[in-house]
Formats: sequence, C-alpha cells, structure tokens
Amino acid sequence: MTTTDSTIPPVTFIIEWENAIDVEDEWAKKAMSSFQNELETNQHRMAAKPRIMYLYDDGAVQASTIQGVIDEVAPKLKDLATLEIVPAPGMTYYKLKNFGVSRTDTELVVMLDSDAGPQPGWLENLLKPFADPEIMAVGGFTVLGHEDLLSKTMALSWIFNLPSERTKTEKRKKIHANNCAFRTEFFRRNPFPDLPGAFKKQCGFWLRDIEARGYKYVRTADAMTVHAPHPGYKFLAWRAWTTGMDRDFQAFHTVTQSRLGRLGYSFKFFASKLSRSWSRILSKGDEVDLPVWQRPIAMALSFAYFFTALLGELSSAATRSFGPLPKTGNNEPPRAIAHGHG
Repeated sequence: MTTTDSTIPPVTFIIEWENAIDVEDEWAKKAMSSFQNELETNQHRMAAKPRIMYLYDDGAVQASTIQGVIDEVAPKLKDLATLEIVPAPGMTYYKLKNFGVSRTDTELVVMLDSDAGPQPGWLENLLKPFADPEIMAVGGFTVLGHEDLLSKTMALSWIFNLPSERTKTEKRKKIHANNCAFRTEFFRRNPFPDLPGAFKKQCGFWLRDIEARGYKYVRTADAMTVHAPHPGYKFLAWRAWTTGMDRDFQAFHTVTQSRLGRLGYSFKFFASKLSRSWSRILSKGDEVDLPVWQRPIAMALSFAYFFTALLGELSSAATRSFGPLPKTGNNEPPRAIAHGHG
C-alpha cells in the first residue's frame, strides 16, 4: 500500500449481477444492504472515493431492475461511492469479473458477488494484507446462508467451510471469486483464464498458476461474507451435474489424462465428498440449527447431490476430451500445476 495502514487506498468494487438473477430477491437485497453498511463504516478511512461497478448482461436483466434494488435497500451507495451500472452483453460470471477489472484504474480491486453479504470488518480485513508489497491477491472467507432443510444440508455439504472452521479455511489453498481482492495491475496482466469445458474452475486454476510462478497469495477468515443458498431443488440438481463435469475437467488436467483413470477418479471424488458431508451433518448439524431428526433426511439429500455429481463426472469422463490449458499471465505458458488445491 502506498498509504498508512489506517487508510484504505483507492479501490474499485466489481459486483456481477448474474447470481442475483438466480437467487431469491431477499438475499441480493441483504447482500447489498450489508455492503452499504461496510462502506459507510469505513468512509472516513478512504484515501479516495471508491468506485462501484455493477456489471450485468442486458440480455438477461435490465439496468432499471438493479437501480430499483439500490434505491430500495442501499440508497446511500450513490453518495458513498462513484456508482456505475455497466452493461456487459453476453458475458458470464468470470468474463464479467475480467471485464470489470479492465475498466478499473484504482490501486486495488475487490470482487464481490451480488448475493454475498459482507459481515462487519470485512473490508478492512480483506485489504489489510496488502500492507505487504509482495502480496498480489487476498481471499476472504465465504459461508453459505441457510434457512430451511435443503440450505442447511448444503451449508454442511458445500465447498464452503462453516464459521467454526476458520483455521481450516485459512490453511486451504483456495480463492473464491465471490470474495477476494487484487492489486489491479497484477490482475489486469493475469486475468481469470478462459477454460472451455469448465463452468466454475477458473479461479482454482488461476491460483495454481500464479503460485506456480512464484506470486504470493494469502487467505483471511476475518473477511467474511454470507452467500445466498442455492435456489431450490431443480437448480441444485443442475449445479450437481455441472460440479461433476467440472471435477472431470480438473482431474484431466491435474490427476490423469487416461479415460479409465478419470472414470476411477470419479468414484474416489464421490466417496470423499459424501464422507465429508455425512460427517459434518452428524457432528456439526447444531451449527446450522439442523434438528437431529432431520439429519437422516439431510444425509439422503447429500447422497442425491453427490450421486448426481458422480453421474455428471462419469458422463464427462466417458465422452469428453480436452486440449491443453490456455496460456496465461502475459502469454507465458503456465508451469507445472501442483496438486492439492482443488
């Protein structure tokens, strides 16, 4: 940072509106309201007025819809920051993030999902690690919101840790594009890769690559957001299938390119994830207020999710072929990718 530790340097917030289209409106509204609260808390520490870009596909949602939510739940945003609602036709999640950074000129850039609500202390703790000039990226701590049996089951089964698992979170080599920050110039030179054949693996491969090339990343559990739960059974079934397809893509590039090996790995992934899920449902159900009598039902739901993911992974392993990973980082070919970050 070029400013004192108590001052927040110039920063731009990149917020996609793709997720807000899928989840129930109340979660997007909660997220926006808590984001406004964080900016208001920190406004006197800002070295410059921050910039906020809400990015959206104008083929899927209208700017007036986003403006309406802002007017309803976060009307102070326009005074706290330079607020922009920017169309990005046809762009999906990671492309929206890259596009936002390409339009940014501040020292730091923060990525936040439209359905991820920052908790008190989020902004300060997310940016604090940049006091070390060698840190290029910081990952926050995202937990899954919950309100009913299905969402409680997924809070215990999903890739996100629970609030009690802060230490485990910081040790995991992961970055989630829903809650992270970067030195802007660094990310502009090293954007999320375009990975044909993958739905949600770009951030994982991005982290592998930059660490393999010697750049420093840190994760902090003190920068917490609460992410909206999955919007219903139909959406979750689709998400399970794409999870399996993505896992096979990752297996091809990090474990084995053998079709038979990929098929075998599918069962290993299924067993490990189901075991983790069932263990957490039984031992940590109280943390999400899951009654004991509902835990067998939660285990059945978890089985259905990971079995669907298994079918997706088997289908991908049996039918899909992949080329080499694209070049990244100023067209430098990525070095060998280490295992164990997935």
